[in-house]
Amino acid sequence: MALQDILKAITAEADQKITSERSAHQKRLSTMREQSEQRISKRKQEIAMQKEKKREQMRAKSEAHAQMIERNAELNKKQELLDDLFTLVIKKLGNCSEDKVETLLKQCIKSIKSKGIIHPSKSHATLLKRIAPSEQFSMGDPVEATGGFVFSSDKEERDFTFEHLVSEYLRPNTEVETASKLFNV
Repeated sequence: MALQDILKAITAEADQKITSERSAHQKRLSTMREQSEQRISKRKQEIAMQKEKKREQMRAKSEAHAQMIERNAELNKKQELLDDLFTLVIKKLGNCSEDKVETLLKQCIKSIKSKGIIHPSKSHATLLKRIAPSEQFSMGDPVEATGGFVFSSDKEERDFTFEHLVSEYLRPNTEVETASKLFNV
């Protein structure tokens, strides 16, 4: 019987140790699960914040891009309107009365100091033959232009066509002012 009691005592002590070890193990597992869940939850929050931040950046970028496209379209339309306006100026110059055109062409001719050939536009060939000094200028083949002429000599060539005068002199000197008046800039 004493052996039986010893065996019961050893078994009871082993059962108690197993129970306490099981309990300690369960506590460690619970603690590890809680810590893991906390880390996972924290990481999920970080990922969600990163996603939201990225989404906000993408939204801001797409809004900026849309604004840029809108501004470019507006600028292109304004540029097109200015092009049309200066084309209209060229046409209006071509339709000016002969005395106004004569004044302009005389000023152009006075700016030429050397002898050479004048290539008139078809619309101003007769007028240029009349006003250009024949001792300084000879008449050449007509050029395709709304009005004016092209002067050429051995040393230089100068373009006095209405298209050239408007695009190279009038437009650069008046485009900003014209745009600000047209578009209230």
